[in-house]
Amino acid sequence: MSELSRDALLGIVRDVWERHDPVPEHLVTSMQAVAALAASDLDVELMELVEQASELAGARGSSSYTLRFVHGDTDLLLRVAVDGDRSRVDGWVVPPEPMTVRALPEQTPARHAAVVTDTGRFELTDLPLGLLRLRLEPHDATRPAFATPTFEI
Repeated sequence: MSELSRDALLGIVRDVWERHDPVPEHLVTSMQAVAALAASDLDVELMELVEQASELAGARGSSSYTLRFVHGDTDLLLRVAVDGDRSRVDGWVVPPEPMTVRALPEQTPARHAAVVTDTGRFELTDLPLGLLRLRLEPHDATRPAFATPTFEI
């Protein structure tokens, strides 16, 4: 048995990796869309995902999971429920403040919006499955809008 060169060994590893864990088809276009949005709207700051939990619910294929994002002193808790080919996001902004939350699905031009209640709660219903971002627009004009990173439903 002869020794493989470094390039030959890396070529074998690359082939195995590409065969068993290929790059998702939508990844390049998704990253380009995120970069284009960031370049076109420099005032949008991103929240940071700090927690993610999953749970299965029901016997009909519905599921839900929880995401938590933090941006400065604003905490955003999301419960994402998926049922078939549609989803629902229930959210809470802490501390509560008047703002509009817009769902920005990647593949669909339709955008859903909700106003945060005085308790910090909002809901977005009938959302398509796929990649999604939420843009939070405070009603206080002195506060800039900010957004979650793209996440997948």
